[in-house]
Amino acid sequence: MIQLYQSRLDAHSAYPQQGYCVVDGIFSASELQDMEDFFENYRNREDTVFESPDGQWRKPVKLEEVDKTRQQVRVLHPHRLDPRVLDWYLHPGIAAVLERLLGKPALGAQTMFYYKPPGSKGQGMHQDNFYLLASPAACIGAWTPLDDATEENGCLWVVPGSHRGAILCPEKDRPERWLNYGDSHISKFPRGAHPIPVPVLRGQTLFFHGNLIHGSGPNRSATRWRRTFIGHYVDEATESLSKFYHPVLNMRGQTVSVAPHEGGGPCGGGWGGAQH
Repeated sequence: MIQLYQSRLDAHSAYPQQGYCVVDGIFSASELQDMEDFFENYRNREDTVFESPDGQWRKPVKLEEVDKTRQQVRVLHPHRLDPRVLDWYLHPGIAAVLERLLGKPALGAQTMFYYKPPGSKGQGMHQDNFYLLASPAACIGAWTPLDDATEENGCLWVVPGSHRGAILCPEKDRPERWLNYGDSHISKFPRGAHPIPVPVLRGQTLFFHGNLIHGSGPNRSATRWRRTFIGHYVDEATESLSKFYHPVLNMRGQTVSVAPHEGGGPCGGGWGGAQH
């Protein structure tokens, strides 16, 4: 049985108020080891794809070619590259927690894997639904580290309760200043917003609302990575989703019909959804 991690937040009472919760015990020790082995082998494959130094996605790009001080060392949509990733993406434990938090069955929209080796930059404060454009309800993320995520190696920072606000739109010609590494869409923060770190242990899963303001610090460790498997999901009543996140799957792995969103969402035509 899945046990809700109680030391900080209770999924039943705190998620609606805080916009996030940590759940323990979804993945078994053997599943975590399989996940670790897969992604360690992946970075040495012939067809490995990372973001190239010019900011484009092409084949092949090795991990060593990525400038970790300027780019995220990550893989987008690994479930499209290897069906084994579907086992973690659509895991019954993930599906069960999502249904409790969303109030209805979930659909899968995206997977990512962050390697975040020592010396990697952080990720600017953002809201996931700025990119996914899920409607009428926002998306939700499930964030499972394979290394204990701490302030030293770049755990997430969140603004508790910020999910109750709207998507914050970029302001042209205004430099972002708050926990920004060149990739934040947020330039002006709500009054009284205070980010806090959320350390998460290997194998625990952090669930967070798509409107929650969050980001991560740099990996300041000399030796420790911060490897993390991430899934983004929407509820089954979703009517539209940014075109970059199709095809959409139900938690049984079947493709379902959701309209592709091609506009700019709440921030206007100049700020269309994108992969993040």
